[in-house]
Amino acid sequence: MKNLSRLQIFIKAPAQLGLKAVYHYATYQMGLRSGFFQACTPAPDADKIQTQIPKNPRSLLQLPSPNELRDVLGGALPTLLQTADSLVDGKFHLFGGDLKPLDLSPHAPALHWSQYERGKLTVDGDIKFIWEPARFGWAFTLARAYHLTADSHYSTAFENYLNQFTQENPAYLGPNWTSGQEAGLRILALCFVYQIFSASTTISPTLLQAIRVAVAVNAMRIPPTLAYARAQRNNHLISEAVGLYTAGLFLDGYPQARKWRQIGWKVFNQAINDQISADGTYIQHSNNYHRLMLDEAIWMAAIAKNAEINLPESALKKLALATRHLYEMVDLSSGRVPNLGHQDGSNILPLAVAEHLDYRPVLQAAGRLFLGEEIFPAGQWDEKALWLHIPQQPVKSVPPSSAVRLNSSNGWASLRAVRFHARPAHADQLHVEIWHQGQNLALDAGTYLYNAQPPWRNALQTTRVHNTITIDGLDQMLPAGRFLWLDWAQASIISTTPTSITASQDGYQKLGINHERTLIRTADTAWEIADRLTARSNSQKHIFTVHWLLPALPFQVHDTCIDLQNGDSDFHLSFTNDTGLPGELDLLRGGKHIHGHSNLDPLVYGWFSPSYGTKNEALTILYTIRCETPLTITTRWNLSK
Repeated sequence: MKNLSRLQIFIKAPAQLGLKAVYHYATYQMGLRSGFFQACTPAPDADKIQTQIPKNPRSLLQLPSPNELRDVLGGALPTLLQTADSLVDGKFHLFGGDLKPLDLSPHAPALHWSQYERGKLTVDGDIKFIWEPARFGWAFTLARAYHLTADSHYSTAFENYLNQFTQENPAYLGPNWTSGQEAGLRILALCFVYQIFSASTTISPTLLQAIRVAVAVNAMRIPPTLAYARAQRNNHLISEAVGLYTAGLFLDGYPQARKWRQIGWKVFNQAINDQISADGTYIQHSNNYHRLMLDEAIWMAAIAKNAEINLPESALKKLALATRHLYEMVDLSSGRVPNLGHQDGSNILPLAVAEHLDYRPVLQAAGRLFLGEEIFPAGQWDEKALWLHIPQQPVKSVPPSSAVRLNSSNGWASLRAVRFHARPAHADQLHVEIWHQGQNLALDAGTYLYNAQPPWRNALQTTRVHNTITIDGLDQMLPAGRFLWLDWAQASIISTTPTSITASQDGYQKLGINHERTLIRTADTAWEIADRLTARSNSQKHIFTVHWLLPALPFQVHDTCIDLQNGDSDFHLSFTNDTGLPGELDLLRGGKHIHGHSNLDPLVYGWFSPSYGTKNEALTILYTIRCETPLTITTRWNLSK
């Protein structure tokens, strides 16, 4: 399908995104292009700030004792210290992946941030690789290690990094100041570090003063461009609100602190009520961003409670819904969740020793705080709740379940069926996940990169790489930009039983075709997925393709059946249809055709991105048939073979 013209987008976008979002975005663009933002965010007067900030900021958290932390960490303590030692040596886990050099230089001219936003200046490569280290997420690890050991190597490393950032990124100059969200996230890390360092008698007053000034400078960056965050109506707004409230509470007595608290508190609570739906779904339709939102809410609730302030009941109810919704998607044995929607590698509150994809730390803390429940048994994932002074709660023993999830004794499966009330992330209606013994067998490809040369410019958001049906190679929705879909495909749940879920989606009504899918647990280790395609007229042939993404396992093909070897066990996939016509089977791995005769472009197939900037080889299985409707295609998974 041809890309939409600018005129078509101009006509469609306001109607589908909402006039309020368009208004805020237009306001932001006017401020940007008129030079207003450049005028109202000049280089701050550091000397003036130093004379105005309180020398003894408010304590935000009641810190646990080193012994309490050791009890929770158990055998994970060496891992924490090893990670901190890597930071001392100049390396960090980029996006939770492999160790990379920790470089806080943007390698770009130190000119006003608005010049980058206007496109007058650009950075080499993907800006997220510049932003990620500048979020200071690594600082949580250095501070935790220092609190446990009092080893000055950790505090010295932080001081060196802070000095490097300040020198390489003068206030409001360069790409690390283009986003208010990035400033908000730095505030959380800086305030956490200060809580720990200020309790020590060996930390220099100069370092503590530098942290206080940095908090103020970052907070001052946020208010002028809140219109952009309001236009985005997503994590940007929550991050900026939490950053402002944190700075305002921390720097109590600073001239702007009260205003920051007021703005942050109001905007945060409005955003939580707006961005979390009645079923707990987060507005961005991304599990990674869902975690980011919950982490910020946990932090906000914790520091407010320490100041003897409680979140409003309306916000607490929404956060309880959001916690339960995320819990309904967790794999209990691994702590992982489906790789749903945008996966940008964010882990903005890394206060536990856990893999990047392990959601137990956030769910345990959120469960205690917003549900009054202990979701998981005691473990090293309790560290986050301990740091935030969130007390233990009664144990929850009910396994996760929802209208779109079926459990078995060995695993579970889910069927994605949502009604969008805000812009979708991926064109992924009726995507199916299958998990077996803690392993994700039917995968969501993830994201990989937002900013790259074709084909890797957010390429994994399309329908064709999700575990669903594609018709005539078209997406379920109209692509109108790198992060923008129009004419949203809507899904409805038709029926549920203890062993089945049936739903439909209307993304192919543009072709006159309705897609209905049933997920059935046929045995404890067997699943069946039936796709029914019906149309108003049966006179035209279409190309129907079922896509499955699996780990890159050894396989053998027998006609339209595949045997796969998974460690010490095998499992089996098979495809049938009810037309009597033969279907074609294609397999791709790592962007290359390895079985079949299709002439499709293979580059984006056969990849799995567990976190941002990383893509691993996976196995794409495509079953294609060209015929008229009605048509039923059935995929059978037998995991006990």
